Amino acid sequence: MPSAALRAFVVEDNPTICENLVGTLEELTCVQVVGTSATEGDTREWLAGQPGAWDLLIVDLFLRQGSGLNLVQQLAP
Repeated sequence: MPSAALRAFVVEDNPTICENLVGTLEELTCVQVVGTSATEGDTREWLAGQPGAWDLLIVDLFLRQGSGLNLVQQLAP
């Protein structure tokens, strides 16, 4: 993977969609997926422990546990 690749973290609670999205992103774009999560809480924990480790957050807004919208609002300036 070239060093110019965007580092993405994917938040998706459907395992099939997540797997397909990650595969497609890494195969067809300059995106390197650095992690995934299925819940708001796990995502908050990962982001807090990995400052600067990601460039792009791809978020499903409707999660089984928590809300992707809450995550987006938290990260807004």
